[in-house]
Amino acid sequence: MMNMTSHASITKHSAMNTGKKMKTAIIAITKNGINIAEKIRAGVGGDVYVNSRFLNEANFKNYFPIKTSFKDFVRQIFSSYDGLIFITAAGIATRAIAPVICDKRTDPAVVVVDEQGRFSISLLSGHLGGANELASKVAQVLKCMPVITTASDIQGFESIDVLAKKLGLYIDNFSDLPKVSACLVNGEKLALSVEKGFPYEKLAHLIKRSEVFSHDLPKDAKAAVFVTDEEILPPPVPYVILRPQNTVLGIGTRKGAPYEALLAQVKMALKDFNLSEKSVGCIASVDIKREEKCILQLSECLNAPLKLYTGVQLAEYENRFPCSPFVKKTVGAGCVARPAAYMASRGGDELGYYTSKGITLAVYKRRTS
Repeated sequence: MMNMTSHASITKHSAMNTGKKMKTAIIAITKNGINIAEKIRAGVGGDVYVNSRFLNEANFKNYFPIKTSFKDFVRQIFSSYDGLIFITAAGIATRAIAPVICDKRTDPAVVVVDEQGRFSISLLSGHLGGANELASKVAQVLKCMPVITTASDIQGFESIDVLAKKLGLYIDNFSDLPKVSACLVNGEKLALSVEKGFPYEKLAHLIKRSEVFSHDLPKDAKAAVFVTDEEILPPPVPYVILRPQNTVLGIGTRKGAPYEALLAQVKMALKDFNLSEKSVGCIASVDIKREEKCILQLSECLNAPLKLYTGVQLAEYENRFPCSPFVKKTVGAGCVARPAAYMASRGGDELGYYTSKGITLAVYKRRTS
């Protein structure tokens, strides 16, 4: 049976790559550093933290004080921001963040600017956290030199993790990513398998540096990348799977339906179509189910956002599917799971429909664009 466990804790995405405004802390410990911090705040935005003894000065009253030891201060704010910009020596910033660094998928972007504002250095979470892009933005504001040291950027091509974020792909088997990336950077043979229907042009940089295969893994391949929403047999080389978030689950339930029953139905459906749980990009239902416990639990388990529609919205598409007078009277539409999944998948293809124990489940595949 599939191990349906939550992966929410390891899929934090940088705000810089999702269109959301990046929440940034700018940290300065000297007077000149504060002047640089103000330039960065004006150009990039963010909260400015300064040594508390400078707060009484007229120009610094709107800043936040650093009241504790520097390491304690950094520990307290580290996970509260998408990005941290230190106007300090690189060594000071490195020692301060060292005790709280956790995982490149969740750590914030860390950028260091020297006290004279000559260099903007991407120090931590260059790709997934967005530090490379943040360092470049800071450099533009200060008109200084950005320092980017990630190998793919130096060689002038897009890394696998940057590509995945850009295309909204979940990186599965993440532990092998360093080995697969090393293969790419070192010019060794990287095998690439892409599911049918995925737009190849989106993968142009990766295809250029890989050998595309459809059936058997090339014998001399040193690593492999799969772009698919399906479960695969692990190859004998390091590999990652880039999962399109194109599976949509439309759900209708009676009030108080047990989570265990819903979970079992979802497991069965995904197994029927050999789909990975990590390809589920959305759960869709009617808005009166916004507090339904089993749906909320499933959303958390799969780390898939809820898309809720009103009965009026669902009714626009109910004529496509069998309807129930009782459901129509209750929610304003004759059915829920199918029209909700149809709308959330942007008119995608229905793979399967299930009904059992007061639960309806429609599995749709969103059209890839």
